[in-house]
Amino acid sequence: MILGLVLGFFWWNKNKSDLSNTSTDPSLNNVKNSGKLIIGVDFSYGVMELFDANGQPAGVDIDLGREVASRLGVQAEFKEFDWDNLLPIIENKEVDLVISSITITEDRAKTMLFSSPYFNGGQVILTKIGNDTINSINDLKNQKIGVQIDTTSQEAAQKITSSTLITTYKTWENSKEKNGIIYDLKSDKLDAIIVDYIQGVDSTKNDSEIKIVGEPFTQEYYGIATNLSNNSLIQAVNEALRSIKNGGTLKKIQDKWTKS
Repeated sequence: MILGLVLGFFWWNKNKSDLSNTSTDPSLNNVKNSGKLIIGVDFSYGVMELFDANGQPAGVDIDLGREVASRLGVQAEFKEFDWDNLLPIIENKEVDLVISSITITEDRAKTMLFSSPYFNGGQVILTKIGNDTINSINDLKNQKIGVQIDTTSQEAAQKITSSTLITTYKTWENSKEKNGIIYDLKSDKLDAIIVDYIQGVDSTKNDSEIKIVGEPFTQEYYGIATNLSNNSLIQAVNEALRSIKNGGTLKKIQDKWTKS
């Protein structure tokens, strides 16, 4: 919670100063005049951004991008980029926005503008269906926990329990080959798994024997990103986000992809 508060305070102070003078900034007018909002995406992160069965862009970030564009009175146009190229294209103004599960960090905010947070992709707990003894991180202290090595999941586990109770895995293998982290959970070699929320959602969608316990217990907030000079555009995006949140549309989008 402290991290979330600090991040929110940092974001507010950073963007308040950047948005103080938008009168000469043409970024919003450029979008409106073109009639389209060009959005960069890396289509490789589960329910956040993907291609559907018809090869069309889909997911939380895609639906959100369309909603933002609609509230700006333009059409959304999505362009695919590799993750490593997403941040450079913001600096080079190759797109208007990037909406692709980008975690808001202080370092990144030095080279781009972020919207207000729209999604918490923090860590969650996975257990077997029928396990009613683990309901929160408070129940994990003496449990056998599985994590992927060298991840924020491992860092979170180390804060909860003894390292002797943590098993690390090089990759996120499923149980079809009767090995890997999911198989070990289902065969009771592990009591729980700690994993990024989106990866957890994908795993439970594909396996009816496991479940997510509660909500993310860490804060890793995603934001919409744009070039540092696009003050008027990010201000309009924040106004659109406020409307999308307050009207319940954001929750509907998130529930559509994470709860179904």
